[in-house]
Order: sequence, then C-alpha cells, then structure tokens
Amino acid sequence: MAAANSPRIVLHVGAPKTGSTYLQRRLRADPSHLRKHGIYLPVLPVVAEMAGNAKLLATALSRRPSLTFQRAFPQIDVGALDPARLVTELLQDWRPDSESLVLSAENFRPNHAPRLRDLLPKTVPCVVVLFVRRQDRWIDSYFNQMVKVNEIHEDISTFVASLCDANGERLCRPASDVFGAFIVAAGLEPIPDLIDIDRAQVSLNVYELSYLLDLKTPIDYSDFLRRRAASEKASRRLGLRETRSLLSDADLARLRNRFEASNHRLMAAFGRPETASPLRLDINTESGSYCDLHQIYASQPYLSFRKLADAIYARRNWRDRFRSLFKSGARR
Repeated sequence: MAAANSPRIVLHVGAPKTGSTYLQRRLRADPSHLRKHGIYLPVLPVVAEMAGNAKLLATALSRRPSLTFQRAFPQIDVGALDPARLVTELLQDWRPDSESLVLSAENFRPNHAPRLRDLLPKTVPCVVVLFVRRQDRWIDSYFNQMVKVNEIHEDISTFVASLCDANGERLCRPASDVFGAFIVAAGLEPIPDLIDIDRAQVSLNVYELSYLLDLKTPIDYSDFLRRRAASEKASRRLGLRETRSLLSDADLARLRNRFEASNHRLMAAFGRPETASPLRLDINTESGSYCDLHQIYASQPYLSFRKLADAIYARRNWRDRFRSLFKSGARR
C-alpha cells in the first residue's frame, strides 16, 4: 500500500557500515519529491549536516556521544538533551493521517526500544528496518572507519576480541540495492523518478590504513587529519585503491566461534538453506582479499608509499608554518 494510504513510522536503525550513509543521503536528496509520495523526513537544523536525521535523538538516548560527534558539534551539551523535546521537534510538521515518517540513525541501540516506544505515537504502526552484514566483512569495514576517524589506536585482533566479548550481535550483508531494499522492508511503495546520488568510496585502502596504524599515539587530531590527507594524496598520485582485510586465521576462528551458531539460527528462521547462507564466514585467510600487516610494512610498495606520504605531510607542515609566521609578522 502507498505511504499515504497506510501511514507508519519507519525506524531505520543501521547497522553501521551497511550502506546507511548512502541511504540517508539519498532520502534527503529530494525531500519535497518524497513528501509528494507521502513520505516525510524531518531534519533538525542544529545537526542538519549529519546524514542521519535522528542521530541526535539516538545520542540523547544513549548519553554517550562518539568522538566524531563531539568534534563536529562541540557546542552541544549531550547531557542537557531532552529526548522528549527532540521527538516533539522531529514530529511537529508531520501529517500522521496522510504521511509515513522516516527516522534514521545507525546509533540507535536495542536498549533504546522501550523509551522510543513510549516517546513515539502509538496511533500508527511502527516498522523497524535493520540491514545486516557478515561479521568478518563488517568488522573489516568498521575497523577501517574507526581508524580513519582516529577513534581507536589498537590492532585488529584486539578490536575483534573486544567485539566478540561484548553483549549483543551485529550481523550481516547489505543488499546490492540498499535503497530499494529499504523501501520494501519499510512497507512503502517504490518512488518513481527519485534522484540517485554517488556511492562514495569511504574506506581507506590498505596502504592508507597501514600508514595511520603506524602513527605514534597519542596524536593531536589536527595533526592526524594532516597525516590522513597526505596519505590520501599519495594514494591518488600512485593510483592505489585496493582494500584488503587485516584479519588473521585466529581472528576468523574467533568470529566463527562467536557468531556461527546464531547465524545458522537466523537463516533457519528465514527458511534459508545453510549452503546458500549469506552469513557464512571465511574459514581461513588464503584468498587474495587478506594480507599480513607486518608483510605490508616490509614491502617495497608500502615503503615507497610511506616515503611519498611523509614528504607531502612535511611540505604541508612547512607551508602552514610559513603562512602562520607571515600572518604574525603582518599583524605587527
């Protein structure tokens, strides 16, 4: 049924690294067109630059902002946020008799569910959409992202151990057509002529990832950004794009021990045969999609990459210092 004939609240809850940013940006690319088809996507002005329109609400519910959030919005006191007020702001222009409401944030958590149910209207149905992904591929992608934004300073095996020891499970495999899969899962009608957006490559390639992991820590965030920019520029000059996994055989074994049984149960619940399961984890690292970090560091291609990235970083630092001295002298 069309959204206008069957209004609902659609909660898109991620998970992270399953195409969420692409989906969020496409939903916001032409909101007036969506609204003509009975789909309303509210945006809070104070955090309009965030792709997920409900991320501030999820942050208020958890009271634990990420480092990325704190850097982007240092003026927001998360402890002072009122989830009820945020819900009121998000819903104030919604027409519940004729529109479906979409709230998207990959930082929604299972423990938010009871509070969200209390905060949201109970007069319309609520649909929760979660994209899932194979744990080995998901951890590769999530680890890459955390290194990219300087939120972790640990090797991937430590990262795997911390996730496997945590409560809760993050699963799965994003659909090739994330937007189309979202519309179907939300119970909405296809939207004709909705503009598409570029699916930007956001992951670090294996040389950039290795370079940032090799930085001495702690490191000032502004200096980290200069290092990352230098590595990205070196990649463009050398034509490097390859992404590879740093997971070891021991890491894969740990992931299978932690998730294999629950993956089987999930596929059985969906009536999917085990041989066709999209959640089958790799058994070993023999394929070309894996690499050893120590071998990368010792390789000639990486040494050439690092030399170029260091040179780009040094030139930019020298240029920035020169400009700073020039401006200081001009003021005198």
